[in-house]
Amino acid sequence: MNLRLLATPLLVLLSVLPAAAQDWKPYSRSNTFSFFTEYSNTSSHIILGVSQNRRLAGFGLTYTRRVLHLTYADLNYAVELHPVTLFQQPYATDTLIRFGTTPVVGVGSSSGSTISPCRAGTIFDPGFPPPGITYNRTCETRWSYTGGLSPLGVRINIAPRQRLQPFVVGNAGFLVSTHDIPYDNSARFNFTFEFGAGLELFHDHSRSIAAEYHIHHLSNAYRAFNNPGIDNQILKLTYSFGR
Repeated sequence: MNLRLLATPLLVLLSVLPAAAQDWKPYSRSNTFSFFTEYSNTSSHIILGVSQNRRLAGFGLTYTRRVLHLTYADLNYAVELHPVTLFQQPYATDTLIRFGTTPVVGVGSSSGSTISPCRAGTIFDPGFPPPGITYNRTCETRWSYTGGLSPLGVRINIAPRQRLQPFVVGNAGFLVSTHDIPYDNSARFNFTFEFGAGLELFHDHSRSIAAEYHIHHLSNAYRAFNNPGIDNQILKLTYSFGR
């Protein structure tokens, strides 16, 4: 029997086994650093918030540490830094055009944020001492800067041996703004929490991109006179690397 005929298949098998073993290496990192951007087109009552028509846009950084690695799932701790988060809020300016039955055009005006969407036009308010007042309302939007941290984060990746992995995530933290959010006489310091799910696609064992959908809540937990809160539906894109 020719020994070369026996040796050739054996050599081929030995060369294939390391490659097969490498293919089964999980797409799972012990330490991960991420850059993300997020956006929400509007807000509405979803959980606890009642403030409407608030856009959200921002970017930030995430550090994720794998806590538990299993065959079918990875459990991770995550902390998020939010250096820039912007809220666009509706503002109304009301100018008095009639007090009682006597025309008093353009005397006195007030402005401030509104909980519901602002609607421009001429408005009659019968609640004022009779016979009421008529005023003109103009509307605009303003961006408010906030920054903060979400140190209480949990992330679970499912099927860590696959390049495309579904995951669920949740976190909690705070945001600090330059003035009261989301309404006058509320607070500059607000608590936040969010939860959601997404898909992560690995380019290789160290780099990946992800798309996520989150429900995000912001409120001051009744630490101020007003606490209308904001609920946003957020779309988030993330680039991650690590090992």
